[in-house]
Amino acid sequence: MCNFACGMVSLLGGLVLVAVSSFVAFGVVPGIIDGVIESEVVLINETEQFDRFEEVPFPLTFNVRLFNVSNADVVLNGGVPVVTEVGPYVYKLTQTREIEEMGEDSITYRRRDQFEFDPEASYPLTEDDRVTIANVAFHSILQMAERLFPGLMFLLNNILSGVFGEHSGPLMTVRVGDLLFEGVSICKDPGLIGLIVCSQIASIGANVRNLEVLDDGSLRFAVLKYKNDTVSEKYVVSRGLKDPRQMGIIASYNNSAFLTNWVNWMNDSGDVTPSTCNMVNGTDSGVFPPFVDRSSPVFALNTDICRSAELRYQYDSEYEGIPVARFSANEWFLDNEAGCFCLNTTTGITKEDGCLKKGAMELYSCVGAFLILSYPHFLYADFAYRNGVIGMKPFEDKHRIFVDLEPNTGTVIRGMKRAQFNVFMRPVTSITSTQNLRTTLMPIFWVEEGMELPEDYVDMLTTRMLNRLRLVDILIPVLITVCALVAVLGVVILIRVRYAKRNIAPSKSTTSITPTTYTIDN
Repeated sequence: MCNFACGMVSLLGGLVLVAVSSFVAFGVVPGIIDGVIESEVVLINETEQFDRFEEVPFPLTFNVRLFNVSNADVVLNGGVPVVTEVGPYVYKLTQTREIEEMGEDSITYRRRDQFEFDPEASYPLTEDDRVTIANVAFHSILQMAERLFPGLMFLLNNILSGVFGEHSGPLMTVRVGDLLFEGVSICKDPGLIGLIVCSQIASIGANVRNLEVLDDGSLRFAVLKYKNDTVSEKYVVSRGLKDPRQMGIIASYNNSAFLTNWVNWMNDSGDVTPSTCNMVNGTDSGVFPPFVDRSSPVFALNTDICRSAELRYQYDSEYEGIPVARFSANEWFLDNEAGCFCLNTTTGITKEDGCLKKGAMELYSCVGAFLILSYPHFLYADFAYRNGVIGMKPFEDKHRIFVDLEPNTGTVIRGMKRAQFNVFMRPVTSITSTQNLRTTLMPIFWVEEGMELPEDYVDMLTTRMLNRLRLVDILIPVLITVCALVAVLGVVILIRVRYAKRNIAPSKSTTSITPTTYTIDN
């Protein structure tokens, strides 16, 4: 039977084991785990992670939804537009990074996006569908001409059909494929006077993403053609070798740590400093650093809208058994509080200072045309915009930007970039067909670019990384518990030994002695 010494050995041994196992569990194992995670995510050449970085191994989804105008005649006579969402027109998006240079802890590349229409996912919709929408090119070109060449407006009014062809009014009925990627012809047969106007349009078209000048002098307008199979400006990002928490963070874009699209700050001395709006923050949205910090926002540069988007932590969730941390961009994304996103160049429904109201952002300095960015269905936007058309049905879950990140590796498990593009439909100086229009921020279309991690990659992430982490999470408390039980066993033994001694002592002290009686005879 175990004695006092046995109990003390068990107690002290158990306490030592608890201390050692706790040190290993909380002092050594986390470093080992971090090392394993870092080896899986940092950008080292000829590794699976680098291959996935260079070419996303599965297509992303790119959805387009158009706003069809169902009461065209009423709108042209000053009525409130009634629109119906048509879509999604689904495209497979292949995304690659063309590596140009590998530095000690940096990598230089350009991104290339390629779109392919997915008829099965789009069914029954096709690119041959025809929709009636706000005539984007008509309004954009006329509003630019009104601002840049006001003296030509009277002349332009008389040659609209020569410049815009069959689409020479405020609304247009157009084939979907032509509007999105294939292009709508402008200045195809403008006539002698039209040539003068078209040459002016071509001069400003050089800075318009959606407008292409062809060899014959005519123009072609397509809202998304500029994105397809073209390379981006140059990115320089961290490989994460020195600091894994910087992996994928952009050091410069287009050879600068700042954009040039937005208003900069000027101090009292007249010195100009880059504004927060022009700061290049975060990653290119395809990768994020490991060890996600829920207390800090994540940023992603979106070159389509020439700004970095801030996403803040919302809640923990789960996708296919993988724990995720959801970050999203809510009402603050387009609240215009920073001030530097106000270009004060767009005429329409604005505040007294000329800036757009909440939920809308000018894109003139970004795309070269008077397009307006908002969330889909004017989510979070001022009611002056949302109530300007009938048919808006905003929902947070359907229409805001979000990303779900695996908290340890920073892997994008699921995410959606969402944006709606609009144009102010309003009377334009000297243009007869616009004089009856009600000034309205008219929705044209909204896009949704994103992904959900395919099953194969869910299994790969779960097997190679998460199962190991879960096993460690289980073994560590089990190991500490077992060691603690050894110490508890020692305490039990000591108590039993002490109790046994206390029971023996009284039995010895209470032994009775019977006195002897002697009789004395007289």
